[in-house]
Amino acid sequence: MVLRIGRKMIIRRVGLPFCFFAFIATGCGGGNSGSASPTSPTPTSTAPSTPAPATPTPAPPAPATPAGPVTFKVDGVATNAASATGSFTNAILSIGATDTTRGTTIGFAFAPTATAVGTYTLGPLTNATAQLLVGNPASGWQAGLGTGSGTITLTALTSTTATGTFAFSMAAVAGTGATGTKSITEGAFNVTLTAPAPPPTTPSGGSTFTTLIDGVPWTSSVSRRATMTNNFLTITGQDTNLRVISFAVPLSAGLLIPPSGPATISLDLSPEIHGAASMVLGAQNWDNGHAGGAGTFTVTAISATRVSGTFTVTLVNNPLNVVPVPTVRLTNGTFDMALERF
Repeated sequence: MVLRIGRKMIIRRVGLPFCFFAFIATGCGGGNSGSASPTSPTPTSTAPSTPAPATPTPAPPAPATPAGPVTFKVDGVATNAASATGSFTNAILSIGATDTTRGTTIGFAFAPTATAVGTYTLGPLTNATAQLLVGNPASGWQAGLGTGSGTITLTALTSTTATGTFAFSMAAVAGTGATGTKSITEGAFNVTLTAPAPPPTTPSGGSTFTTLIDGVPWTSSVSRRATMTNNFLTITGQDTNLRVISFAVPLSAGLLIPPSGPATISLDLSPEIHGAASMVLGAQNWDNGHAGGAGTFTVTAISATRVSGTFTVTLVNNPLNVVPVPTVRLTNGTFDMALERF
């Protein structure tokens, strides 16, 4: 540093490193001792690059064949129903299946269109219905007209087989001990269709459940069951068309001590305690809970292991039906069934 005082100059050295001045050109770490010359930028190639060949998108895999005739998940728990039945009668396709290891039964029915294949929706406007039974005694959930939701997709239908998928959100059925909803996911079916069989002369277990529907014979040729729970007797039967007829009647304490004598329960809408009767066929529902529904249900004999009786009842249209159904009359009804008590 140079200081001028009067005519004298005083030179003072300040020890700043050389690299402070040469910092920008060479950096403090050394470099060329001479002056740095600018470096020409490396030219960037502008030639277009050849794109890599596109990888073809693989085709979606074909739907896997179910491990059993009917498979599905109940609230995420896998179920493989090894026992399954299917029928296509009177324009109604019905599928039913049971996983005995889990005590779970599922069934659904719908009326396919002329093209058959396609997706059928369960909801307020539907011709499809589904039901789920879990446990013993069975708690029930359902989806269909006015309750629950879901879809059934029919991918193939022949004279002998039906294949497709399904998924349901099912609501609890009052009076069965069921609560909340059940989610049915990843459902798949590949079943062999059976032609309607003549009514068996002696159904399995020696149980019978028959009636005349407007004079036409009906029998529970596929399944039937009688249970006694909390003083309620429940009788249910199903035929090959998935037509289900059910009764739920209260019994007095005296009838719980076998053997007991006959007892008749009203099926009308009187103020007294009375029983309930219903019939379901696809999206069509009948019951005795509306004006015109009336009848009687008589227990003629009951023991610790068996129950028998008769019934006659008029069933009327359930207002939930999208298309009203005509009143039907069940006459000459009889049942003689093994009884399960809980």
